[in-house]
Amino acid sequence: MPTPSRVGRLLLITGLTAVIYALAGWVSIKLAAYMATVVAVVWLAAGVGAVASLRFGAAGVAGVLLGSFAVHTQFLPPDDALRLALGAAAGAAIMGYLPRYLQPFSPTLDYVSSVAKFTLVAAPLACAVSALAGIANLHFYGGLPAGMVMQGLWVWGLGDLLGVYLIAPLLLTASRWDLLPTNRGARLEALVLVLGMLILTRLMMQYVNLLRPAEIVLFVLLPGVLWAALRFSVIGASLAIFLSALIVLGVGVVSFGGLSGATTPRDVYALQISMMTMALGGLFVSAALAERRYSEMRLDMLANHDPLTGLPNRSYFQDFLGHALAHAQRGQSQVSLLFIDLDRFKHINDSQGHVVGDQVLRVVADRLRENLRADDFVARLGGDEFAVILTHPPASRAASRVAGKLMQALSESFKLDQRRYAISASIGISVYPDDGLDAHTLLRQADLAMYQAKQRRSGFEYFSVELNNVAQQQLSLETGLRHALERNELALVYQPKVDLLSGKVVGLEALARWLSRSRGMISPAQFIPVAEETGLILPLGRWAVRAACEQWIAWRDAGLAPPPVAINLSPRQFSDARLIADIDAALTETGMEPAYLQLEVTESAAMENPERTFSMLDALRQRGLHVYIDDFGTGHSNLAQLKRMPIDALKIDKSFVDDVLTDSDDAEIANAIIRLSHALNLRVVAEGVETPEQVAFLKGQGCDEIQGYVVAKPLPPDKVSELFAQTFSFDRVLVSNV
Repeated sequence: MPTPSRVGRLLLITGLTAVIYALAGWVSIKLAAYMATVVAVVWLAAGVGAVASLRFGAAGVAGVLLGSFAVHTQFLPPDDALRLALGAAAGAAIMGYLPRYLQPFSPTLDYVSSVAKFTLVAAPLACAVSALAGIANLHFYGGLPAGMVMQGLWVWGLGDLLGVYLIAPLLLTASRWDLLPTNRGARLEALVLVLGMLILTRLMMQYVNLLRPAEIVLFVLLPGVLWAALRFSVIGASLAIFLSALIVLGVGVVSFGGLSGATTPRDVYALQISMMTMALGGLFVSAALAERRYSEMRLDMLANHDPLTGLPNRSYFQDFLGHALAHAQRGQSQVSLLFIDLDRFKHINDSQGHVVGDQVLRVVADRLRENLRADDFVARLGGDEFAVILTHPPASRAASRVAGKLMQALSESFKLDQRRYAISASIGISVYPDDGLDAHTLLRQADLAMYQAKQRRSGFEYFSVELNNVAQQQLSLETGLRHALERNELALVYQPKVDLLSGKVVGLEALARWLSRSRGMISPAQFIPVAEETGLILPLGRWAVRAACEQWIAWRDAGLAPPPVAINLSPRQFSDARLIADIDAALTETGMEPAYLQLEVTESAAMENPERTFSMLDALRQRGLHVYIDDFGTGHSNLAQLKRMPIDALKIDKSFVDDVLTDSDDAEIANAIIRLSHALNLRVVAEGVETPEQVAFLKGQGCDEIQGYVVAKPLPPDKVSELFAQTFSFDRVLVSNV
């Protein structure tokens, strides 16, 4: 059942339609005389009925019925008025419902096909039905002579059709004021057009011997309507058509003495046909131009906007930023550039698929639009990167407020396909003219600041000179590292792992070192993060696996008994689809036995995508390799998943070992990791052990292996091989050969 509010709305629509229809009918009666006392030359109310039916359906048709009945009761008996009202309602219903079955149809008449469907199909059919019902009623009940039926039918139908052409486009296109030019030149041109139509009409009436009023339409008003259609789109053409009708009816007809019974039907038809020709010409021309404009807008949209989010793309962003900087320079204002990067968005793409990832990007774009001012500019630069341009007075902290507002808006959770998501962002800010004077520099500085915010997890950061220096160093390191891989400037050093029960070296951890020809020794803390960020960690990792295998074979061929050697896998390596194939190739080509190769995976990398981790570890274990979970205790382990993982050992992170003798919490954590490992039938290795006292504590807790400076620093191959046959004791000295 409809709600009371819906019933009230329908009644309101019906009542308003009835009032407006009756008013338009009264105006039509006043504007035009009658032929045979019944037929109006222009029935403006028909246009009101068409629009009401198109927009409001049954409620509009009901309003037409009531309005028509109210008009016709002024000069006809109630029974005749009701029959005429039913005919008008039937015609309105056809105009309202037929276009819905002629899809595609645009009610704003801004497509040629829509204009054709409305003006050449729906409106003529509806007006014919209405005229037929009216003339039949007058013939059978009102005494209209048979000889007047065809003439009355023709004039009535054309009068209704003309009313539709004059009123309906004006009301239907009213919502497209955005297509109307609003600059000063356009307003002046419109004024000249209106005055020109009025003046030329008056001059023709005064100085030209016109045969009939229709000539005013053909020679003066039709060119004016076409001009409006060419220059002012659909709404301009509709206004010009309506204005032309007023001119013809209010000036031309009056100047000819009005339409009376003495006016020949030929003159009436000519006037109606000429006005309809004018209306159709204006509507079709304006619709064609609107279509062309839409096509240009679509092409512009494709060229300058991101098809996924609808935001401006990188090309549009760069153009806008250049203009904003030029304007800021002239106006002595500041421009803040916010570079936005979503945190952990790749995880959503990898775990949920790109379809969900695209939906997340649309949500982010919508939230950015909703939380920015109308004169702020936001663009999608690509992937999960967005940028915002703010123009503000000097010394303003507007960027800070906007960044905080955007971070809060983006952090609110949202639901997609019955699943709730939450996302965060890191924002880097650069300011013109403080951080740069051109678009390229500002974008680079904001990008650097964003990475700083991501590393510090601070949400947003402003650019600083220090950030720029760091970036230059990283760029230099990246270039140098690429050359290092080509020039064989990398080497492996090995840190032994000692079994606490036997004191024997039971493993080696291979660590990469960069021996630059120009810079000397470069610390892994410097080049490994750069390798991770740039993707060079993948070729570096492949080199490390192969180099470790070749070195192990060299030790074995030299008659030594080398222990297993471990290689660290970075998170990026562990997610590389080629990892297993690269390891297989290294083992096959060097002849290394898989049982003597160990792989160390950080806890965070292993837990990032558990399902993929399980399949990867299974494949490695099936080849006979051993897997260690490195830096255990620093990530976010799920114990249920840890129990299922096909691994061999856990390594206690150095941060817990450092203070096991002075911090009860670290001591308890180390003890818990040891007990957990043994409960899962895993060996446990302590990293970063530096004192005999730490060794004693770990041995007392049941730790299986240790590595650290208490045994040895990372050593080159010829030095570490000297430790293979040694037995270590940690009672009084750091290292002794028993």
